[in-house]
Amino acid sequence: MKRLVLAGILAGFLVSCGGKKDYSKLSIEEVFRPYDIKSGYIKYKVSGDEEGYEELWWDDYGLKTHKHRNVISVKFGRVPIEGWDIGTKEWLYSYGRRFKRIFIKEELRDTFIPDSIIGSARPNNLFLILKSRWDKLTPEQKNKIGPLIEKFAKELQLGIVYKGLIQKPNQLFVKKIAGKKADVYKVKGKDIRLFIYKGIPLGWEVLTENGSQVFVEAVEIKENIKVPPDKFGPLQGPNVRTVIYTDDSVAVQQEKILINEMLKTYLPELFEF
Repeated sequence: MKRLVLAGILAGFLVSCGGKKDYSKLSIEEVFRPYDIKSGYIKYKVSGDEEGYEELWWDDYGLKTHKHRNVISVKFGRVPIEGWDIGTKEWLYSYGRRFKRIFIKEELRDTFIPDSIIGSARPNNLFLILKSRWDKLTPEQKNKIGPLIEKFAKELQLGIVYKGLIQKPNQLFVKKIAGKKADVYKVKGKDIRLFIYKGIPLGWEVLTENGSQVFVEAVEIKENIKVPPDKFGPLQGPNVRTVIYTDDSVAVQQEKILINEMLKTYLPELFEF
């Protein structure tokens, strides 16, 4: 019995000290983890050409997310914008609120009244394709490709379109946001900065050539909290409409083609077998 206990302690010590991970015994959910923290909540302040706030809830190390955005476009007549993006391993949901625009003659201005919420649901093809390919790999292949998939999951947080253009000036280049030390990344050739803490975005700054400016920065962070499961499902309510795109719809089929091409570019090893 003592030997078993000592063996368990030794195994834990080796893992904590950077011992080699056996990917062959892991599920894709244990390998493809965008965030390093299991669950949490972040509230962001939005300023610049847009004013308002954003919110992020997540669970299962970022495999489940709920993003809510509620801002006013200052640059274009103080028009309100509200939207939701919700993701699970199986489905992706996107919603936007419609507003009734009413002109008040006495005040010579427009006002916007919140109206219905329209959205769509479609399969999460990125995760489903990764899972399908992972489940067919041999133990040797999983040990080879596992670290690459882990790295890919983190790089997605930096924006896959900027692959090869993201740079971290030096290891000391950090910014303290809401009490956390976030790594600062910059997009080469563009005035865009990303602030990442344990794989989680704590904010970003975007300045464009035409003078547009958007600043987003976390003001409240809660780690490892219990997030209600219904946060990660479709929005509900009498004024909510969800259009479902199934796997056989043209839009989903086209998206699958694009995702496969993206994976062949960024994870070519996944297609060697």
